[in-house]
Amino acid sequence: MNSEWNGGIYATTCMAGSRPGSVIAGTWASMLKHGKEGYRQKAKGILEAQKQIALAFKDDPNIEVASKHSGPTFSFTSKTVNAIAIGEQMLIRGNWTIAKLQRPAAGHIGITDANQGNWKHFVSTLRECVIAMKADPSLNVNHDTALYGISGAVPDKALLRDFVCMHQSAMLDTLN
Repeated sequence: MNSEWNGGIYATTCMAGSRPGSVIAGTWASMLKHGKEGYRQKAKGILEAQKQIALAFKDDPNIEVASKHSGPTFSFTSKTVNAIAIGEQMLIRGNWTIAKLQRPAAGHIGITDANQGNWKHFVSTLRECVIAMKADPSLNVNHDTALYGISGAVPDKALLRDFVCMHQSAMLDTLN
């Protein structure tokens, strides 16, 4: 259990962490279906989408690009709006699911073959959210904690580590 990781609070009942065999099997099946060249083309589209999103926010005064490398993830933070609260607005306004991060408060999205063609919509939605949040301060607050893969509203953050540890113990309890 790690409550200090910048990706959020992370706990797993599995020794392998978040590396289930299903991802490896799915990747292999995709490679078999599309072939090496098809897989390369999909990877190229994903990397190009990430590059274009990063370029769109390169000199943006509201969104600071945290992704300093080429990869299938676009990460961002902000000094003008609440980067965690952006996630809720992105879902409402554009049906985008943003993972929440901590230290610093940030968000990221995994770019996949399924969403890479919509990068312009992502950019315009993120800009729309920032404008709305700056215009309406009530949208610029959150009560979430960055949890890896999910968000949880916990009123007393001091209890969070104990709660997550109890949850993991319950997941491993085989007596009931």
